[in-house]
Amino acid sequence: MRVDNYKVMHWLNTRKVTTGQVAETVGIDHAQLEKLLASADDWPDEIADALARTLQITPEQLIASGRSELTVLVRTAQELRDTRRAIQRDGIHFYNYYTMAAPQGAVAPVILDILCPADRMPALNNGHLEPAITINLGPGDIHGRWGEELTEATWQVIHANAGSDDWIVGDSYVEPSYCPHSYSLASDVPARIVSYTGQSALAGLMEDVNDWSDPAAKAMLGWLDETLTPQKVATLLLARRGHTIESAAAKLGVPETDLVAALDEGTVEVLRALGTTLGFDYRLLIRPASRHDAVGKTFKDIEDCRAETRNFQGYQVTSMASAPHLPDLTGLFLRVNGDNGTGLSEPAESHYLVTAGTPTLHWTGADGREEHAELEVDASAWVAPFVSHRWSGEGALIKLGSGRHLGYLDLYELTNTYAAVSTLRRGRRDNRGWGYDS
Repeated sequence: MRVDNYKVMHWLNTRKVTTGQVAETVGIDHAQLEKLLASADDWPDEIADALARTLQITPEQLIASGRSELTVLVRTAQELRDTRRAIQRDGIHFYNYYTMAAPQGAVAPVILDILCPADRMPALNNGHLEPAITINLGPGDIHGRWGEELTEATWQVIHANAGSDDWIVGDSYVEPSYCPHSYSLASDVPARIVSYTGQSALAGLMEDVNDWSDPAAKAMLGWLDETLTPQKVATLLLARRGHTIESAAAKLGVPETDLVAALDEGTVEVLRALGTTLGFDYRLLIRPASRHDAVGKTFKDIEDCRAETRNFQGYQVTSMASAPHLPDLTGLFLRVNGDNGTGLSEPAESHYLVTAGTPTLHWTGADGREEHAELEVDASAWVAPFVSHRWSGEGALIKLGSGRHLGYLDLYELTNTYAAVSTLRRGRRDNRGWGYDS
């Protein structure tokens, strides 16, 4: 089994056991365990399983991710075509799916051939947990459907760019979790989309909730009740600390009515004082912004993109659809013209799809040396967070990102972390024990 030795040390520290104690329980020599921890070789399955049982975890919690030292993955156009799988829906050949470059086990954008004909109402799917950003690649327009009853919000044309600035290939939109959706052609002109179901910030919570009892899950859903107001969040945070709105106001030395008003109006000074005094992040009590239609999607057309075209670090770019309630989903149309583009370095993983030309991707490998690859239309690339890279040559790209580090929840946590840089520096590949003799 390919064990991540840093995960082993983490669990030894978490369980408060020494390497000597674990070696004795597992039934191996201490020297053998230390040798396994110092090497990059696979562990014998029986030892890894015994270690997991000793640490009261599953063997999967010790497995290495396979991403160590990974900087860039490239998938050629032919390799993308080789991922083709035909999808049947509603009794017809509905889509062809293709998968863009990404590490094994990671969420990757997909390309869909839209095959449902224009004279047929496309059957809806059931939606999915991951929010998504979707772009029409053309050459034809498509119909999008997002509900049983057809309204302005649930039945809409997603246009392809048949005019100028054709590096802006088409309209785009973002959709929330579990939004039913489907597509059909808008004419006899073929069309494709690229869809990126980015990592959901709720995935970890949903995994835990699936293990909860029915009464517990029902209680949580009853508490939420679709309206998570600042006052409801405050009541929960205060109750965990043995406070009511009344006692918290008394602790702050303000009238209860003033605290209620501050929660309703978002008075930052009062909310910051409340969080600082009682030990929670006051930002949770500020109402979030929203910008979406009746089914939760946010749309952006080609004209809006043209109006926002700008120069960025030697590239011509414009933003795709985005929404404040889905802050980790990002998309750019990017045009490469010559060797003027400077280095890019993103806080989260990036996915690129070549839509025109033959641009060259340059990046810094794990050994510090520059590597490069010339790509053609339909080739794709995955770039790890904070890997320096740039584009040269002539071409156009779609650039997509989601929240696989650093996402907005990571940034929330880091802004709250005491000595954040020192904490991350110590935690990265930490192989030190917790300070007791073995």
